[in-house]
Amino acid sequence: MFKIFFYFIAIFFTSISYAQNIYGPKSFAEILSTNFPSKNKPDPISSIQNLEHVIFFDQSMSYYLSLGENNSLSLESAPAVVSNETIKMGDGNYSDVMRGIFQILDRNTSILSSESLTGEYVIHPELMSYYALDADAASGSASASTITVRDKSSYYLSSNSVKSHLVFKFSGTPSAATIQAISRYDYNSALSDYPYEKNSNWSADQYLKLDANGVTFVSNSNDATSFIIADANDLIQISFTENSDFNPHNTPWQTNSFADWPINPKTNEPSPWAYKDSQLKTNVFYDEVDDFYTSQLGDSESSHLAADSALQKIILSLSKKNESLRYSKEAYLTFRKSLLKNRFGAMDMYNSVLGEKTVENVYFTNAADDKGAFHPFMVIATHNAHSGPQHLVNVPRPPGDGQSAGGYENQKITRNAVIEAKLVKIPLKDYGLIDKLTDNDLSSYSSLAIDANVPESEWNVDNHTSIASLGIAADGVVIYPVTNNTLVYSITAGEVTTTGSHVGRGMGFHYHADGHSLTGNGINLYNLDDYTGSTHPPLIGFIFDGVALFGKHESSFNDHDGYSNDLDEYGGHSHDKYSYHYHAFEKDTTSDQKGSTVNYTAHILFRAAFKGLINDVPGLFDLNSSQFKSDELKRYVGANGTVVEDTSDVLAIHDELNTLVPLKHTLLDNYPNPFNPSTSITFGLSKSATASIVIYNLMGQKIKSFNFQDMSAGYHTLNWNGTNFNNQPVSAGIYFYQIQTRDFMKTKRMVLLK
Repeated sequence: MFKIFFYFIAIFFTSISYAQNIYGPKSFAEILSTNFPSKNKPDPISSIQNLEHVIFFDQSMSYYLSLGENNSLSLESAPAVVSNETIKMGDGNYSDVMRGIFQILDRNTSILSSESLTGEYVIHPELMSYYALDADAASGSASASTITVRDKSSYYLSSNSVKSHLVFKFSGTPSAATIQAISRYDYNSALSDYPYEKNSNWSADQYLKLDANGVTFVSNSNDATSFIIADANDLIQISFTENSDFNPHNTPWQTNSFADWPINPKTNEPSPWAYKDSQLKTNVFYDEVDDFYTSQLGDSESSHLAADSALQKIILSLSKKNESLRYSKEAYLTFRKSLLKNRFGAMDMYNSVLGEKTVENVYFTNAADDKGAFHPFMVIATHNAHSGPQHLVNVPRPPGDGQSAGGYENQKITRNAVIEAKLVKIPLKDYGLIDKLTDNDLSSYSSLAIDANVPESEWNVDNHTSIASLGIAADGVVIYPVTNNTLVYSITAGEVTTTGSHVGRGMGFHYHADGHSLTGNGINLYNLDDYTGSTHPPLIGFIFDGVALFGKHESSFNDHDGYSNDLDEYGGHSHDKYSYHYHAFEKDTTSDQKGSTVNYTAHILFRAAFKGLINDVPGLFDLNSSQFKSDELKRYVGANGTVVEDTSDVLAIHDELNTLVPLKHTLLDNYPNPFNPSTSITFGLSKSATASIVIYNLMGQKIKSFNFQDMSAGYHTLNWNGTNFNNQPVSAGIYFYQIQTRDFMKTKRMVLLK
C-alpha cells in the first residue's frame, strides 16, 4: 500500500510541474555546479592590456591559477586536460572555469581622468571583483612565499587587519609571460581618489611559480613559470566585441573617474550599508509585516505550503466577484521559488556577502480597496542584486553621476553597484488587456514620452512607459524599459554590461536588455541549458501590469509551444494553453548617432509599453519600504494591522458548490492550509459512488479515514480536527489526504501547525 501511495504522490506533484510547463531558470549557484560545455582550448590574448579577462596556464596547459574550491580567499593550482584541442578545467563544471578567470586592471584604472596608464596591473578574480591578489604576509613585509586573495575595496574593508594588494608586471608575450609582483600597496584612508600608497619595504624580486604543488613566489625569474595568458572570452564571452549589438557605434571606453558612493540626504554620509543591516533582514521589515503573513516568510517547505494556501484563498475570494488570477497558481509559486533560491555567488557588489540571499521574502497579499475591490499582489522583498558577476568596469560609457557642470566629460561615472532594499508588488488579478496604447493612463506617474514633451500623437510602444522600473526578473533585479531617458535604446549608447544591466546614479542594478540573447555564454539571467527537456521557454520575470515574461524563443527549440506564433508590438502573444504573456525577443534596428548610422540587432528583454491594463493597479511604480507607512498602499504590502480576513470566502464557495456536479471526480485544496487545529476537505463526485478520504503521515502510514457509502453526485465537505484513529492529536507536520473511489484516486498535501 505504501508503495502505491507514494507512486500516486509522485504522479500528483509531477503532473502539476509539467502540465503547464512553467519553470524558472537556474540560479547562478546552480549554474556553477553544472557541466561546462566542451570547447576548444583558449588562445593567448592578443596583447597584455587593461581590462582583459584572462586565464593563467602553465606552458603545457596542465595547470591553471584558480580560486580555492572551498575557500574563495585562497589560490590554488588546478588541473587542466587538453585532448584533441578541447580543454577540461578541473572537474569540468562552470565553477572550475569561473574560478580560473581573472581580470587585469591597470592600477590607475579608476583615476584615468587625471592619471595615465602605467602598464602595471592589479589582478582581480572574476568572482571577487572587489578583491585582489596579495601576498600572504603582514603589512610592511618585504617578501612572501605564498599568495592569497584579499579585500581591496568592498564595504567591509575596514574590518580586515591587513589591507594591501599587489601590483604586477608582465614580461614577455601572452604566449610566454613572466609575472612579477613588483610592488605592494597599503591602504591609507587619508588619500582621496586612490586610497593606497606604495609600501617601500616590498622587494620586487617576487615572481609567480605555478605547478602541481600550488602557486608560490620565487625570488629568481629563472625559476618562475612561463605563463600562457589565455583569453577567457574564448570560453565565456565577457568582454565587448567590436561592433557589439550592445555597443553598435563602437563607443570607446570612457576614462572618467569612478563615481563616489551615493549620499544619504538625511545624514549627509555615504548611503551604502552592511548586508546584515538591510531593512529586509531586520525588524524594520519584520515588525511592519502583519503576523497573518508570517507563515509565508522565508524559504522553508512550510512557507511554500503557506504561500500555496494563500493563493488558493485568493482564488476563492476573486471567484466570488467573478474575477480570477491572470495565471495559474503554479505559475506564481514557480516564480516565488525561482526568486528565493538566489544566493550571492560572486562578490561583485560593494556591500554584498558571498552565499547570502539576494531575495529575502516573497509573500501573497489580498487586500481590498475602500470600495471593496480586491487587489491581490505577489510582494517581493528584494536586495535588487545579481547573483553572479556583471563586469561593470567593462561598460564603454556608463551613466554620469550628474554632479558636475559642463557635461558628461566632466562627470564621474557609475562603475560600482550597491545592494538595495525594494518592496516590489506584482498584481495577481487579471485586470485585462488594452485595445490601444493610450488605454493605459500614465499621466499621474509621468512617462518617458511625457518627460520628453513628446506630443501624444507620437506616443508609441517605446516611449509610452515607465521612466524607471517596470518589472522584476527571476533573480530579483528590477527591469527597466529598453529605452532610456533620452528616448534611444540604452544598448546603442554603450551603457549596459554584456549581461544586459547597468547602474544609474543611485548605483542600483537594473536590466535594460537581454544578455543571453547577446552572448549565450551560459551565465546570464537565463541560458540555453534551461530549455533542455522543456516545451516552452522559461519564466524569467513579471511586469508591473501582471503579465508574465518568458525567455526568447530559440531556433534550436523550434518545436516549442508558441514558436511559430508571432509576437505583437508589445513583445507578447497567447497560444495553446498559454494566456497572453511577453517574451524576450530580437529586433533588427537602425541607430543614428552623431552622424553615424548603424544597423544592429536589439536584444530586448522587455520592450517598454504595457499590454496589461494598469489603470486600477494600486501603487503601480512604488518600490520603497515606505509603502508600509503609506495610508493608501500599506494594506497591499501586508502592513501590520491592515489585514481584514474575508472568512466568508470558503463558506460561500462551498454553498455554491453544493448545487453543482463536477464533470469528473475531483479533490479540492483543503482550507485553511497550513491549519491549527482543524481544516476542511472538499471533494466532488461526478456520479453516485462509494468514496473514502484517507489521511497519511509523512511515512506513508494511514492515520485516519472517512468512509462514505453511496454518496450522491456533487461536492461534499468534511472536517478533520487533527486526530488519529484513536482520536488522539497528531504531531505538527506534513500530511497527505487522498480520495479513493473504485475508479479514481487523487492525493494532496497539507500542513498541521502547533
